[in-house]
Amino acid sequence: MPEIRIKIDQLFKSFGTKHVLQGADIDIYDGEILYIIGKSGTGKSVMLKHISGLLTPDSGRVLIDGEDLFDLDDENLGRVRRKMGILFQMAALFDSMSVYENVAFTLRRFTKKTDSEIHKIVLEKLELVGLRGVENLNPSALSQGMQKRVGLARAIAIEPQIVLYDEPTTAVDPILGAAVDDLIGTLNRELGVTSIVISHDMKSVFRTAHRVALLHEGRFIKIGTPDEYKNSDDAAVRQFVDGVAEGPMS
Repeated sequence: MPEIRIKIDQLFKSFGTKHVLQGADIDIYDGEILYIIGKSGTGKSVMLKHISGLLTPDSGRVLIDGEDLFDLDDENLGRVRRKMGILFQMAALFDSMSVYENVAFTLRRFTKKTDSEIHKIVLEKLELVGLRGVENLNPSALSQGMQKRVGLARAIAIEPQIVLYDEPTTAVDPILGAAVDDLIGTLNRELGVTSIVISHDMKSVFRTAHRVALLHEGRFIKIGTPDEYKNSDDAAVRQFVDGVAEGPMS
């Protein structure tokens, strides 16, 4: 059995009267690509923010390599967070910085590497995501898909053990979406990272995922392989996979 990298244990989170997470449980294994799927507004991004330590639960635990994020002081929380890279939904690049400076940002902030070391790493990471020769451009000169790749280069610049992706194929065309999926798989294989992908794109799920977790009404109601989803006769799973309006998830 693979080692458990992340453990979500009875996670509850509400915002006022809106109950978003209601006892969510899942073990995420070292080196896997896990897709978290579910309807819009069901709490997928809220789950991601708990995994990254950006939100604190009302109750429950998030353990990274056995350490509960919410029992750590600020210094140790920062240490554990540095194991993670995050690709935000809209890339979240700094418009006033060049591509080079965007990718170098986390290296300058969280490491003591020299300028020459940073230069080498930035160019390596841009090469890895298929962006050679754009380091001197500003983000505004790039397409949305290229901006996402720059965001991913920044996310992996500090050699994270875990990469979190928030809707990486949103607002991109199907060809670019397939390229992003391929990139997630490539990074998983070449860097050995644990990848957690928030998505509602079933084509991406079936192309890339090792396992899939369906979040509904604050809990994971189905965790399985893509083949298990394809062959499932569970009504909620079938409704989501087939994109049917009527059903138990309506």
